[in-house]
Amino acid sequence: MPASCVIPIPPSVTTYVDTFSFTCGSSPPSFNTAFTAGINSGGLSAGTVTINGESVTASPRAEQNIFLPGALTTTWTAATWTLDKAVTVTRVQAQAKTAPAGCATNAVVRVTDGTTPVNVTVSATANDSGAITQNYATGAAVTIAVQTAAAGCTTSPADVNVIVQYRMQ
Repeated sequence: MPASCVIPIPPSVTTYVDTFSFTCGSSPPSFNTAFTAGINSGGLSAGTVTINGESVTASPRAEQNIFLPGALTTTWTAATWTLDKAVTVTRVQAQAKTAPAGCATNAVVRVTDGTTPVNVTVSATANDSGAITQNYATGAAVTIAVQTAAAGCTTSPADVNVIVQYRMQ
């Protein structure tokens, strides 16, 4: 900002009202930037709030983090997550502290509602489903489990963090 644009507020001033003037080389926006909303016979229209270009909606993105302690050499359910709203799972990742080596059978981590599973094979330190779209309904009991145990390994996978990324529907 040019030095001529800086106008110090004197110490004696106890209240200052910014008149939002564009006197230092900038110009007002060419369109209305105010947040507006309206209702008419066609319905409700409302502006959107954006952060870094992405609209903030009633469908926020979030994640579930589940830790699977120890070696993944037995099958077991680590967590059950009962949904109070429908969600869309967008990615599942499994990060192992100890990577598997020489396994005849790799461990498989599963996220499922009992009908539609998302499987991630734990074959390295970092394991990823990639971008997905898996919907789960309100009221579903979604489990995160070791579906298939690692077997015949020279080093079994161990201490795995599972991240389930999702957004509300």
